[in-house]
Amino acid sequence: MPITQPRTGLPHDAATSRVAAGQMAVHDLRARTSIVAVEGNLRLDFRDHSLAWLGDAVPVTSITLHEGERYITPQRGVVSISTAHAKSAAFVVEPRRAENERHRFISQAVRKLTNLVKTRLQRVT
Repeated sequence: MPITQPRTGLPHDAATSRVAAGQMAVHDLRARTSIVAVEGNLRLDFRDHSLAWLGDAVPVTSITLHEGERYITPQRGVVSISTAHAKSAAFVVEPRRAENERHRFISQAVRKLTNLVKTRLQRVT
């Protein structure tokens, strides 16, 4: 079942994307990726990825995401994002948080270790 939640805790550096009326953004997303409607209402269209081998026989699932709501993808797959009404809308696609935090922690540890090695090498020479 799809999960919609109120918008909370968006990172300050989150990149906002915009779709105009009549346009569509298509994203291939991992499981547990968040889509947040920042401005306006969005329409999300996707198919059940586990049934991809059936091709076009799989029905399209459509969800309306109201401004301020978050949708978390239950599985990986392609999601089409368009406006739900005749005006433009803005949204943020945010990767799974656990992966972000783990990646951030590892990157920070590598940077600190690199700086430590550089400092030690400078003292030796």
